[in-house]
Amino acid sequence: MSRAAEIALERRIVAGLIAHVERAGFKLHSVFDGEKTTRTRDAKSAMELIFNLDEASLRFFKSERFAAGWHGVLLVLGNGEDIVSDWNYFADDRDGFNAAMDAFNVEQFL
Repeated sequence: MSRAAEIALERRIVAGLIAHVERAGFKLHSVFDGEKTTRTRDAKSAMELIFNLDEASLRFFKSERFAAGWHGVLLVLGNGEDIVSDWNYFADDRDGFNAAMDAFNVEQFL
């Protein structure tokens, strides 16, 4: 796969991931680049940040208070269909984030 095709694939996956997680009731909050957190309001602004990095964490929350519990999804660019590397969630999955991530199917974007 060419690098251009890989970038296009990764962009489809990240856009699909954001939409999927938002449909599950979570709000996109920010992008963490390893040093600083940048607040984002929508998928477009998040993707502009993400695709200028080698690695980023998308931050989501469910309650109205970000401090009440957020979740990060680690994205490693250049990994193609494996761009979604890991995510964090509460051990008891009390808000369903792990279940939502487990239900995300990257294959629909291939």
